[in-house]
Amino acid sequence: MRLDMPKRIRARCRRVAVLALSLWNVTVAAEDRAIVCREQFKTSNNCYRLYKPANPVRGLVILLPYFGADANAFSSAKLPELLMIRNVATIAVSGAGYLNDDEVLTLKGLIEQVAHELKMPTGALVIGGVSAGGTGAVRYAEHCLSGNCDALLTPVAIFAVDAPLDFEGWWNRETLNLRRDDPRSSPEESQGILAALRLALGGAPNQAREVYRKRSPFLASEKDGGNARLLRNIPIRLYTEPDVVWTIENIGRDYYTLNAMDQAALVLELRALGNARAELITTTGKGFRPPGTRNPHSWTIVDEPNLADWLALYLLPKPVRP
Repeated sequence: MRLDMPKRIRARCRRVAVLALSLWNVTVAAEDRAIVCREQFKTSNNCYRLYKPANPVRGLVILLPYFGADANAFSSAKLPELLMIRNVATIAVSGAGYLNDDEVLTLKGLIEQVAHELKMPTGALVIGGVSAGGTGAVRYAEHCLSGNCDALLTPVAIFAVDAPLDFEGWWNRETLNLRRDDPRSSPEESQGILAALRLALGGAPNQAREVYRKRSPFLASEKDGGNARLLRNIPIRLYTEPDVVWTIENIGRDYYTLNAMDQAALVLELRALGNARAELITTTGKGFRPPGTRNPHSWTIVDEPNLADWLALYLLPKPVRP
């Protein structure tokens, strides 16, 4: 890229490059024989990879990755194998932003097809994800808990890893990051996020309040957290690694511009609503991206054996003795 280009043109080129890379990831996924794509769904999350146990399936876990990732995003994760030992299947779905309702509906369609193909028992579905995938997991659960899914497709538990959950707060964080103008803090990414929110939701929070209220998984500024009230009775785990010293020194961000705010605020709201099974799990020094690059915003902050045990509590409940 030419460094003498005007700043506005350079930023536009970066956004086009990111979009092209995301589309390339989805195209590669479609060519992978281990991945199934459902062409009747037109959003980017229309492909999945199935991890299926040899024995009859006792439950199903949906894994949603970072935005732009393909359905192989969890191929190095331990969780699918840990679940197969327990006769629980996993589907890893290709990435999406989950700002739009059609992505949630695509997800529902995929889950419905796989659940019926696996002859999955009712009341044995859990959904979770990392980053935008965590956003999608909570949005899907709220969609079902609003009465839009039958018992087979409604999750019995949810987990999310460092996901943006309060769209109003997310807008404010990225706006603040741009105003600070620290080149280490990925201002181009902030521009892209704001553009995506503006396009999907119709503008800033004060310009499209009703849309933000409808689609945001959580709104700290609303009574009962907005849609968070739908989660008052479901087990939910939220993971985050708010390594603020590292982020200040390395990427020019602090608590005001980290997703950790959303995780903590939602758990606090759910506890106030009476959900004693809402958990916040914070970690230190566990966030890395391949090939070992430090990044607290990562799936690696999850203790996968511990998560598998937690999932088993709700997917494989012990029989009640007479």
